[in-house]
Amino acid sequence: MAQSIGGKIRGIFVAILVGLLVLAFAVWGVNDIFVPGVRNAVVSVGDASVPTRDFNRDLQGRLREIAVERGEGLTNEEAYRQGVHRELLAQYQVTLAVEKDSQDLGVGVNRADAKAYIEAIPAFRSNITNEFSRDKLEQAVGRLNNGYSVKKFEADTLRDLRRIQTVEAIVGGIQAPSGYAKRQFDFLSEQRKASILILNKDSVPAPEAPDDATLAAYLNENAVRYTAPEFRQVTMIRLEPSGFLPDVAGAITEEDVQAEFVARIARGTIGTKASRDVVVLTALDETTAKDAATRLAAGESPESIATALGLLAPDRFNGTQKNQLLDSITDDAAFSLSEGQAKASENSLGSWEAIYVPTVTPATTPTFASLEAEIRRDLGVNEAKSKIFDISNDLDQRLLDGENLETIAAALSLPMESYDYIDRVGTTRDGLVMNGSTRIPGIAQDDELLRLIFTEDIGFDTDIYPTVQDGIVAFRVTDVIDSMVRPLSEVREDLISTWTAQETQKALNARGLELTQEIRDGRSLEDIAKELGEAAKLEERGISRSQPPRDIAGIVIVDLLKSSVGDIARGAGGTPLTYTIARLDSIVPNADGLAGEILDVVQRNIGSEISGDIQNAYRLAILKEHELRQYPEQVRAVMGIEDE
Repeated sequence: MAQSIGGKIRGIFVAILVGLLVLAFAVWGVNDIFVPGVRNAVVSVGDASVPTRDFNRDLQGRLREIAVERGEGLTNEEAYRQGVHRELLAQYQVTLAVEKDSQDLGVGVNRADAKAYIEAIPAFRSNITNEFSRDKLEQAVGRLNNGYSVKKFEADTLRDLRRIQTVEAIVGGIQAPSGYAKRQFDFLSEQRKASILILNKDSVPAPEAPDDATLAAYLNENAVRYTAPEFRQVTMIRLEPSGFLPDVAGAITEEDVQAEFVARIARGTIGTKASRDVVVLTALDETTAKDAATRLAAGESPESIATALGLLAPDRFNGTQKNQLLDSITDDAAFSLSEGQAKASENSLGSWEAIYVPTVTPATTPTFASLEAEIRRDLGVNEAKSKIFDISNDLDQRLLDGENLETIAAALSLPMESYDYIDRVGTTRDGLVMNGSTRIPGIAQDDELLRLIFTEDIGFDTDIYPTVQDGIVAFRVTDVIDSMVRPLSEVREDLISTWTAQETQKALNARGLELTQEIRDGRSLEDIAKELGEAAKLEERGISRSQPPRDIAGIVIVDLLKSSVGDIARGAGGTPLTYTIARLDSIVPNADGLAGEILDVVQRNIGSEISGDIQNAYRLAILKEHELRQYPEQVRAVMGIEDE
């Protein structure tokens, strides 16, 4: 079936919704990628586009993720060659297409659902109570320092939920007929029995040891595999807050910590604010709203009131803090009430509501002892950053005056670091990764610094750059060892091993072809296995499409699943230095019934495939109405790639 865009849709929604601040704040940065009319776009659908600044933010976030996943980073050029940018552009295309269609359809989202969705995001839960914390949301937004606000985040969430509803409306409820599911199940669970002959390296003569000319030619043919990366020797002044903590720790007094504790309480950044449960009944007019409010205050159930007055089901907001309700007038009205009170109010849209507060939860404050260590460390880090800032001013001026790093370090009593050749990911020529320690992270943990080291010219002291740990660095590349093919003398043993294995496999393949022809001419697998003895192994195996064996080469399995009884399949073995010849002996149809949980699973899987086809057709239909444009020159400009 056509490739499903469901994964892409869910993936981008996770990045924007569930991870909008979980990933966006920690890794990606908030992405308001659906603002129409943005100049310098990388992709657009109709009048909606993704600007270059957001593409760059997402790209850097993805590169950081790759570095964590693989244990090594990628340069922008490597990322471009590997198609990282295409992955992001595909996500943008899907999301923009759905956004345009949701606008055209006029899809709306219930504000109570949106609020519940935001409160369910793990990043906004209190570490103490595990309940939603408005403070954590506001702190996360505040750390962005890019003008993004909580109100903007809430508006984006409403819009993103609208897109989800659009897709769910198209593919929701798909279920494959049970008859079709049974046929699919029978096909997948059909059992095939085969005789498998596996030849090992002892079935062919060992190749003669290669001479230097042969090894040199093999090295030339496989130069990429034996090419050493570029190494750079670097000297630097690197100041990290963690390195200054021991020096500043003694300057943090008990009074300082107490004062900060009190200040955090005043700012509302520790403990929990007062909250309340709020019930809202939307009424047709003022009279109905007042009637509902009176009955709510008297203790009547909101649901029974809604039924009696012909109103919509009540909206419930549990554990709500001030300014959390999406309508500010409703919020003010709710927080003007005491526990058990209700009132009628007109909201910002001009509609009447009955607002009821069944419970009020007072604010809580943690003890000083529980936060003392954390506050002391925070104050120490801030003091260390302040000290680094003061030093940076002097360091910067001395660099401008032409002093070299060694002179500056001596004058300011600063530590110098020297790396006797590292590669792009911070590994030495001996294979040691410069990860540093827990207290002071090593250079291998700062991909941006490594990128700078491998782009700066040799022999010049650089300007001051920020580090990933909020420190500063200035450095000089003192020498470069260019990327080159390793000499034969250095890689001889590995060359001999890989060349020998390759020649052995070639001989096995040729021997396998000869034996296959003998079998087709009438010789049996059993006779060949007996003749080869320890150089081969003959076994009977069961094969099914739902659970194909993992130790048999894929090409052999595929041929056996397509074959008729008596056919021969062959190919390189499932493990190195083996060859497989197989004969299909029988086909046993599935005789089991299909019902219960297994039927549900099969139907869900088929439904997912059908859903994928529908979503793909849906996307193409949208793009017929709203022109898709991509701007590769802008992508290359952001990534610093020369024109292809």
